[in-house]
Amino acid sequence: MKIIGVSASARENKSTRFLLEQCLNESRSTAETLGKSIELELINLAPLKINGCVACGKCKKGVLCSQEDDFQPLIAKLADPEVVGIVMATPVYMGCMSAQAKAFIDRTVLFRRNGFMFKNKLGGVIAVGGSRNGGQELTIQAVHAGMMIHDMIIVGDGDHFGGAAWGSHPDGYESDVTGIATARNLGRRMGEVACLMHG
Repeated sequence: MKIIGVSASARENKSTRFLLEQCLNESRSTAETLGKSIELELINLAPLKINGCVACGKCKKGVLCSQEDDFQPLIAKLADPEVVGIVMATPVYMGCMSAQAKAFIDRTVLFRRNGFMFKNKLGGVIAVGGSRNGGQELTIQAVHAGMMIHDMIIVGDGDHFGGAAWGSHPDGYESDVTGIATARNLGRRMGEVACLMHG
């Protein structure tokens, strides 16, 4: 079993990636507690150049894309049948997901057009806002919508929509105990459900 985490922030090694790592590590430790093993892979979009979908239709002819950008090497990673879940972490920009997150999601249409390859995979979301209530829930639901188009199985944190953190916490994002707890809870639930479904 493998869970892929996608850090959809334009900034390297900041709050979005930190929260995603908290989530993924919790997935792995949960699986280990249940006597299972989950492999993790983190895809960092910050250094990548991923264009938006241009609706050329090439992916209707196979698992491929006409655009020669940094999404190309990700296709094989995402198509790996060992992948049982995807967690997307995004900052909140102007009340919704980042441009990097939207471009990534739009480009995954090729998996839908080739037999719904993400169907029944688990989907979880972390949103990091500039304030405690900075659009995190709306952003999470927007990413959920893309996951539902793929017929993925949405996983929350056991109490909320997913991970919701405060990137501009006065004591630093590493001190956002509440936000970190939601990310870890999401990871725990991803691990639990993955083990239930694929145990």
